[in-house]
Amino acid sequence: MNELSSNAIILKDILRPDKILETHISYVFIKDGYVYKIKKHVNFGFLDFTLSQQRRSYCYLEKELNSRFSDGIYLDVLKLVRKGKGFDIVSVENTLPTVEYIVKMKFIEDEHFLSYKVKNGLLVDEEFFDIGRQIALLLKNINTKKENAEENGSYDLILKNCIENFEQTEKYIGRYISSKDYEFIKGKTLNFLAENRELFQRRLDLGFIKDGHGDLRAEHVYFDNGKIGLIDCIEFNKRFRYNDVVSDFVFLSMELDYLKSIKQSDQMLEGFLSVFSDEDSLKLVNFYKCYRAYVRFKVGCFMLENKDETWDLYSEKFDEVKRMSDLSLSYALNMNEPKQVIFYGMIASGKSKNSKRFAEKYAGIYYNSDIVRKELAGIDPFEKVSDDYNVGLYSEENSIKLYKKLGELAKKSLKNCRMTIIDASFSKPEYMKVFLENSIDKFYKIKCFADDKSVYERLEKRLEKGSVSDGRLEIYEKQKRDFKDIGADFELETTGDVDDNMNTIMEKLKSIQ
Repeated sequence: MNELSSNAIILKDILRPDKILETHISYVFIKDGYVYKIKKHVNFGFLDFTLSQQRRSYCYLEKELNSRFSDGIYLDVLKLVRKGKGFDIVSVENTLPTVEYIVKMKFIEDEHFLSYKVKNGLLVDEEFFDIGRQIALLLKNINTKKENAEENGSYDLILKNCIENFEQTEKYIGRYISSKDYEFIKGKTLNFLAENRELFQRRLDLGFIKDGHGDLRAEHVYFDNGKIGLIDCIEFNKRFRYNDVVSDFVFLSMELDYLKSIKQSDQMLEGFLSVFSDEDSLKLVNFYKCYRAYVRFKVGCFMLENKDETWDLYSEKFDEVKRMSDLSLSYALNMNEPKQVIFYGMIASGKSKNSKRFAEKYAGIYYNSDIVRKELAGIDPFEKVSDDYNVGLYSEENSIKLYKKLGELAKKSLKNCRMTIIDASFSKPEYMKVFLENSIDKFYKIKCFADDKSVYERLEKRLEKGSVSDGRLEIYEKQKRDFKDIGADFELETTGDVDDNMNTIMEKLKSIQ
């Protein structure tokens, strides 16, 4: 927590709160089942809270707008006043001299929020589909006048928002984002806008631009007796609140990507797309994910401004900023078309370690052949199987079933606009043939390899710590004898630093745009 402002100190002394929270624009005080929120005296260009009357108006607007998505949460607008030699909290109608305006809310316990439930694994898969569907219906049912949508959500304003993001983050190049990544994200974003002006106009004409939420994060979604409620929409800037329904929703989808809940993110998106099933909505998913991740990156940079390791939240915010930079880069890479990447090679070649790390870093859906093979056979992925080379579980017949299934999984991921990472040996051309027959034919193939000494060491370590792989030294020698290469777009030597490998792979993928 930074040093509190003078008004925040006064409110703290009056309330003696149970907890104090801080955002880049507000102080939040929690006391006896209620929340008291005051706005900071800040001007970021896109919002201006410097004048008392501005803060008053925005407090009223915050209550009015959020009441569209929540029932009985936003209770009142109050004010902090001078009273004699002290201070007090009174109704806005009170004539005592105003010090600050306050939004009073009902406190919602952490366990009711989507963010808490996701982090603690409290939701089953089907519930994510329903969350996406419910939020889609909330957005669909918002009545927005065409003239207001044109004024606040036009193509020119979308372009302005994107350009503003990049201008406001130029000073962070080299500190929180590399120059190469910054230029790539910026270039992909502005090119997409230039090439799709008619698409954005069509969205406006067909009523997809709504006076919506604008900041739909997992911590702003709560559950109330089976129904979804939303809090903390953007009140301070219309051009941030008026959005395409895809833009509003995928902020939440991106949030689940940030939490590394990729499967759940896709299930939620499927629920949303069951309501908004048009082709244009699909085309916009990664564009708006990129935009939203970059907004979070920008806000995180603002929070880190003039702070160092002595700030309690420094490490958390620094990690968040770096993660948002990676997500922005991934969505930019997949903006025009989701990438399908195969990591292949022999046993212990390093393909699993590198492909899994790449999928985690860049929010790809990850399919491991060892896991899928055992799931198809009804076997726990960590159960050891001692079948010989090309025998039993690893027979030609079962391998054909495996690659057919991997192809089907990869094809399905395209429906969610998700980059797909396939981790499998592809030791025979017929496996690639079966895979492509059940998927699409546009894949980037990375061959992973290592010297024999490194492979032997890795196989020994697997015996000690356990693995989903049943690879053994004798299997490796037989596979090496029979291995037929499918032809790589890029070869990766895996004995070096894994983080360096991630950067190398990303640069290779960026170059094939």
